[in-house]
This record gives sequence, structure tokens and C-alpha cells, in this order.
Amino acid sequence: MSSDLVIPTIGGMKKAPARSEKRIVVDELVDDQVFAITEWADIRPSYTNRKRFNQTALEQLAANIKEVGIVQPILIRPVTPTADAPQHFEIVAGERRWRAGNIAELQRGPTMIRKLTDLQAREIQLLENLQREDPHPMEEAEGFQELMLNAGYTADRLVEKLKKSRSHIYGRLKLCALTTEVREKFLDDAISPSTALLIARIPVPALQIKALGEISTPTYQGTGEPMPYRAALRHIQQNYMVDLTRALFKLTDATLLPLAGACTKCPKKSGNQPEVFSDTKSADVCTDPNCYAEKRLAHDALTIVAAAKGGIPVYEGEEGATRYHRNTNDKYTLFVKADAALWMFDRNAPATQNYGNATMFLEGGLLPEPAWYVKQPNGDLIPFYDKALIQKLLEDAGACETVEVHAARMADVRAMAEIKEAAANTPAKQAEAAKARAEEAAAEKQDEQDERYRIELYKRLRAKGANGFSLASLREFTKLALTTHELPDQELDYPFDTSTTESIHAYIDQAGLPDVQLLLVDMLLGDCLAGSRWLDDDEYVNQEAAMHAMARHEGLDPDAVRLQLEMEEIPFEDVQVQQLGDIIANSPGRLNDLTKFILAECPLMIKALEQAANTHGWYYAPGQVWLRAEETSTPGAAHVVREQSDEEDADDLADQINLAPQDEVAAIEPPAATADNQPEPETKKPAPRVRKPKSPTKPAAWPWPTSATASPTTAKETQ
Repeated sequence: MSSDLVIPTIGGMKKAPARSEKRIVVDELVDDQVFAITEWADIRPSYTNRKRFNQTALEQLAANIKEVGIVQPILIRPVTPTADAPQHFEIVAGERRWRAGNIAELQRGPTMIRKLTDLQAREIQLLENLQREDPHPMEEAEGFQELMLNAGYTADRLVEKLKKSRSHIYGRLKLCALTTEVREKFLDDAISPSTALLIARIPVPALQIKALGEISTPTYQGTGEPMPYRAALRHIQQNYMVDLTRALFKLTDATLLPLAGACTKCPKKSGNQPEVFSDTKSADVCTDPNCYAEKRLAHDALTIVAAAKGGIPVYEGEEGATRYHRNTNDKYTLFVKADAALWMFDRNAPATQNYGNATMFLEGGLLPEPAWYVKQPNGDLIPFYDKALIQKLLEDAGACETVEVHAARMADVRAMAEIKEAAANTPAKQAEAAKARAEEAAAEKQDEQDERYRIELYKRLRAKGANGFSLASLREFTKLALTTHELPDQELDYPFDTSTTESIHAYIDQAGLPDVQLLLVDMLLGDCLAGSRWLDDDEYVNQEAAMHAMARHEGLDPDAVRLQLEMEEIPFEDVQVQQLGDIIANSPGRLNDLTKFILAECPLMIKALEQAANTHGWYYAPGQVWLRAEETSTPGAAHVVREQSDEEDADDLADQINLAPQDEVAAIEPPAATADNQPEPETKKPAPRVRKPKSPTKPAAWPWPTSATASPTTAKETQ
């Protein structure tokens, strides 16, 4: 029994040879082999074996060989030495172990020697490579192809021998149709196996290369990545596959393009290779758009000749364009195309739901002779039909109703409407409808009264609060704000329970005016406290801009605060001489620790430290630590920088510089206030608020201001 499996190859198709009479089994090929310890230098790799090896995996195997040796002997065969290859043996199976042994610097290793022909050796190599755990799909495909072309294997034999499914075997074989350029990209893992198979199904080499460029270009939807599989599938289906059900020529016509033959028997038709095109729903899909275009042109040329003989006009140029546009997508034209939408015809049947086109209901040669053709600039020949004839054919097919059927159905519809109307006009129904109308009118009137009431009440409330609302009113307003805003309790450590609304309300009910004001500000500015750099949200931007402006109004310099934090976070070992002044000015609390570190690790910076301290108003007095320039050396008046280490470290530092430790702390002067009239950053209208997720952990405590519990009073009294 001969195999009729078509094997795709570069440049064409080949048929697998007839299955050999003698069935070759790998286990039989290695009988009568001899075990030996063979010098590694007397073994050469096979020129027919695979050429790609994972270097990292080889080095891992070499490390294992150094520890336990080669457990499984490699299979070799005797060969005739040559000037270029003086070795006496050639590797048949186990080249990976041999390469790893070389990395492990082995001098010799265990081997199994067997006399084999070139064909037998190659078959063993192919099967061994195919049965390893991670063969590259392209190498696997080439192995399948070589076994079928040179060793008489069939697809069924491969399924049986390798325990693979038929779809797997056929899918791999289809990869052999890849051109060299696409194949190299695939071997370099530039495209996935599924994407490579999509490209392999394009039978034209030039189109394969074009599709590869479109799919692998890293510009997909601005992501900087190539097309994912599903996007690549859609792209190829839309640009490299043709729906044969829309073909104007007969698919069985083998004379239209003799070299291509009939579409029904072509291997490029999806239905003729179901294992390869398992993801294509239709069996009538052509994967060679160039061949289809040639058949279309040939058909159009024959059609023009036939039209001329039958007196059917063919319009082109300006007149053709005018007729084409005048009779396309218009319900009131006299002529239509074959794919005219169903809504362009009269009396669509209810079952169609006005969906589809004329071609859907008039397949199988039901279309009449065209009334005329339009030849488009690209050469396509578009037939136009008498709309009245198409209407009649659609009525016969049940897609549209006849005048009589439509009139009868509409009479029934009107009768049912009259019955429903009569049922609705009974005295009870009329009374019920009148009652409903009265209730609706009353509800509308009540809504209008409620609206006027709310507007009037708010106007009066606003007038009362013109000079400041009472504390009780502000408490209620704060509770209202809590329904649409959240407290930033992950960033600030509040002195009350924030886990429930009730606990927050309880705190608000006894809070004083400053605390209520702070809660309102927290809710409006809290979102920006933990905003990430990559967030591009107007709300975050506006909140941060408002916080900066408020800080300046209150005498704070945002840039100085940022600089102070940066100075507090610089590790001492990274401090440069030019940074000493900034650290002392913005973080004087680190002066003692910095002095200790410089004495111990960087004594050459002592002079620079003293100069920087003097420049910023600190001087060193005998018996004291660091004093402000305006302070005396009296022990009780010294302002000493706070020690961050324990008392023992402080005493050690004092001993090193011959000073007695002090207890007082140098005051950190606040940054200078900025003018109130400094221009504020322009803010945008806040965008709709997006809730952020709660964090499971809390940062360090915020210095929350406390106020005495106040009885209800007004803001005016507080001022």
C-alpha cells in the first residue's frame, strides 16, 4: 500500500515514497553492539546530526558528569579515517553527552560500537532526536520529513513509533513549507511555533516573508511587541486567505488556470488538509490569494468575451464608477450587486431579522444573468443584476415575503392591535389609566415642590454660613464628605479607630474645629500622598499642586522639605565633601553621628566637616560638643545635636574627641516662609475619583495635632 501523503517542502510539494518492504525498528539496528571504553579524541561528531545545542544545558550536564561520570554509553560506529577527519569512530547517538564530556575534560568514556550503514545511522539519529524531551519544532519537522522521504516512513508509522497524534505529525510536517528566511527566524525563537504554523500555511514564499515582517514587527498597538497569536491569526485570515464561497468562477473548473487545476482538489484549500487547518471553520478557504486573483482575472476575461457576445454592457472608467456608486447601498436603486444587503429589498421575512445579503439566500447557481458589469481600475469585474429579478428570487427562497403574504400578515398584525386597543378601552382600563396619569402628575408636582424647597433652604443656609459655619454644621458636612472620600489612614496614623464609619463619626462628634478642618483637608488631598510616579491622573496632579500652594501659604518650602529628606537618607559612606554643608543645614540632627563616622572611617574629611559646620553657624568649644555661634560655652547653655545611637556609643564618641556627652538637643530651625502672593500652580478640573486599595501595613506615626474637646461653637467665636 503506497502513501499519498503530500509533504510540503521549500519550493514545492513532494510525495512520500512507498513504504519499504522491510520494516525498520531502531532497537533491531543496535543489536550485536560491543561495549568499550573509547578515547574521546578518536571520536568525531556526525555531519548529519543536529547542529543546535543549548550551551547552558551542556555546562550543567558537564558538571553532573564531573560528579558521577557518564551513566549511559554513547552509540558510535566505525568509519574510515580521512585527512580532514582522522578519527576512527563517528557518533550515532549521544553527541550531547560527548560534548559535555569534552567540557568536563574527559580523556575517554563508555561507548557502544555497532557497524551501521549511513541510512541506518541517520534513522537512529533522527529517532533519537525526535524522542528527546525538548526538540525544537522545526528540527522535529525536518526529522519527520527526512524519515518519510529517505526511510520509507508514513504518517501512520510516525504516529505509532513516536506516540504522537496525527494532528501533531501533520502540523509539524507543514512547518517544512517555511521558506529559509522564516525558518531561520523560527529557529532563533523570533516567532512562536503556533505563529510559524500560520505562516507555513501560506504557500507563496514571497507572501510568507511579507507576513513574517508584518507579524514580527514590534509595533502591535503601540505595545512595542510583535503580534500575539490571536492577532496574527486574524491578520493572516484577513490578508492571506480567501473565502471560496464568494468566488464567481466554478471551483470544479480545472481549465480556468490549467497549472493550478481545480480548487476542489488543491492542497492549498483548507478542506483538503483538515489536520493542518483545524482552527479554520470553513473547508472552502484558499490560502493562495495570488492564485485566486489569477483565476479571478481569467474568469473575468472569459466573462467579458461572453458578455460581448450576449450583448451585456461592460462599463468602466468614469461611467463605470458612477454606475457602481449609484447602485450600491441604496434601497431605491433598480440594480444591485450579488452581495446587496437584505434591507435593500422589500418585505423582508421576519425570520431573517433583516440580516444577511442576497448571496446568502441565492447560492448554488440561483443568481440570474447579470444586467451589466462594471470593470474596476484594479481589473475586477463586478456584475449588477436587475433588482426586480433578485426580489422575486428572494421571495421564492423565503427571505422576502410576496405582496399577498405580507398583506395577510400585516392584516393579522393590525387585527391583534385592534383587539389589544379594544381591551385597553374598557371602563375599568380607562379608569386605571386615568388613575395612573393622575398619580404621575401628582408625583411630578411633588418633585417640583421638593426642588423649590431644597433650593430655598440651601440659599438660607448659605446666607447663615457666609461669615463661617458653626462647628456642629461643619461636623455634619465632614460626615457627608466621608461618603464620597476616604481618610488616608494608611499614610497617616490617626488617634482613633478608622476601621468603621461609626467609629469615625464618633470622633467627629467630639472633635474641635482644627481637627474637623484637618479631616476635610485629609479627605481632599489624601489620594496624592501615596500616588505613584507613573500615575497620569488629573486628580492626583491637581491635589499635589494644591498641597504645594497651601504649603507655601503656610510658610513651608516644599523644595526645602524634599532636600531635608534627601539629606537624612544619604548613607554616611556615600557622603561627598561638597554635601557636608547641605547635610548640616538641612539635617543638623545627624551631626554627631556624621562626626563619629568621619573620625572612624574618613579622618581626612575632619577639616572639611569643621569648615562646613562653621559656615552654617556651628562651632566646636572645649568641653562641649557642637554649639551655635550665638551660644556661650556655659555647660548649661550648650545646644548639643541629638545622638541617634545608644548611650554607650555616645560615650565612646565623646571619649574619642575628649568631650563630655550633653543632654540638650540643638533646635532645627524651620525653613523661611515664602510670600503669600507667590503665584499658585494652575490646576485642572478634578477627574472622577478612583478608589485606591487599602494597604495591609501602616507607615510611621504622623504628628497628629490634638485639640481640647470643644462644646458646639461657631468658627467666628473660635477666631
